[in-house]
Amino acid sequence: MNFRILFLFISLIPQTWAFDKDLTTISEKVPFEFNLLFDSMKLEIKTPSEKIRIIGLCKDINENLGSLNKEHIYLLMKTELIKGTMEYKFSKVRQFDMNLLLLTRLEEDFKAKQGFLNSFSKWIWQSVIAELHHRKKMGLITNSSFNPGNFDGQKRTDALRFQKYLNYLFPWVDKMDSLEAAAFNKLSKEVGWSLLERINDRSLLFKRYASSASAKEKTVLINIPQKLLDLKPEEIKSMQNDSLPPTLSEQSKREKSEATKQMEQVTPLDMSTLSDDISEELQKKIK
Repeated sequence: MNFRILFLFISLIPQTWAFDKDLTTISEKVPFEFNLLFDSMKLEIKTPSEKIRIIGLCKDINENLGSLNKEHIYLLMKTELIKGTMEYKFSKVRQFDMNLLLLTRLEEDFKAKQGFLNSFSKWIWQSVIAELHHRKKMGLITNSSFNPGNFDGQKRTDALRFQKYLNYLFPWVDKMDSLEAAAFNKLSKEVGWSLLERINDRSLLFKRYASSASAKEKTVLINIPQKLLDLKPEEIKSMQNDSLPPTLSEQSKREKSEATKQMEQVTPLDMSTLSDDISEELQKKIK
């Protein structure tokens, strides 16, 4: 019994879904936060239309952002990602009493959910909690409900600044408090799409109007496998309609058919040696 035949038969996956591992950021060229965002997006997107969308954005980001100087690339990506996350618009936002009780509840909730959150969702949670902890150390968050009028001097100035900042934090606190982990991951994916668009749009403006920011050689920020760059128009159209490209679909069917034929030729005697074959394969891996 050929162990690889069985493995092929039970693990056939349409090729359209198998490119994720090769679509990667060049981690040393982009901020840490962008790596978290990109890895989470790949984890959360499911449909062919989402995948063709992210391929298109990756091409644009390489083209537009990659033409800038390295220092501008890093600063633009990091700034737009953080600003875009904090400025994301929510339709409805509940109001909270900002106090130590709320902070404790968020910390306990994070401990319960963190195992189910993707890396970008975790970053959002941890960033918000870190901001609140910083204000706690400043003495602005106490057992009482936060009110700038309760402070004097420099602390009052800090409190007024924090009050403005809460306009950006409260929408996220609301979602952290109300959404289960899966729903929060879905939200962070929606935010991720807007961030990728925002970064690309911003880089396009720099490319057009800031000639001093342009580099002599382009920097590749995202590795895009050649097979994705070579997709034919009909394949792209098919994926945009959430169906498999004909060529890939046919290839998948052909491979499955071949594996099925080989399995039908296997005799009971062949199957009886399956455990031995598996053991041999495992031993090879161990050695």
